[in-house]
Amino acid sequence: MQLIKSDMKHGALRFSGVAMVGAGQRGAALIISLVILLVITVIGLAGMNTSILQERMSANAQNARQAFFAAEAASQDLFRKLEPMNSSSAEWKLALNALDAGIRVATTPKTYSGVGSGKVATAELRYLGESTLVEGHSFGEDIETFRQRYEIIGDASVTGTGARSQVIRGVSVVFY
Repeated sequence: MQLIKSDMKHGALRFSGVAMVGAGQRGAALIISLVILLVITVIGLAGMNTSILQERMSANAQNARQAFFAAEAASQDLFRKLEPMNSSSAEWKLALNALDAGIRVATTPKTYSGVGSGKVATAELRYLGESTLVEGHSFGEDIETFRQRYEIIGDASVTGTGARSQVIRGVSVVFY
């Protein structure tokens, strides 16, 4: 090895064109780069955790929506069966029998299978009581009318997720 005197600079000696580390440097660049790598790794892990949390929240929101739509479908199905006001229909017979007996729950909850796999939905009709229509009502003065109040309750859950929803509709029926 040859010592080249003309290339000598502060703390560095050059032997045959190869730079030698001086006494003042002890690998600070390695430590700094490892610290930066650690910071980047922590930021990446935090981003992954946030992404996983957002995915779970999205799945929970989707399950809640599915439960709501299943409950809505069950209550709408029962409402459509009651809508024609045919007192010979099975649902109205149960409701009127409950009314005569003074029972508050008119029908037992009915399970619906058409709401999709993994979802369980029920609907029931509850009798709430009756109220007399006010004077001057458009039904006429000579006819005694009573308004019976019911609730249609649709309840649904998504199996295995804990998502539940309940839809309650008020129904007033006038018999004269």
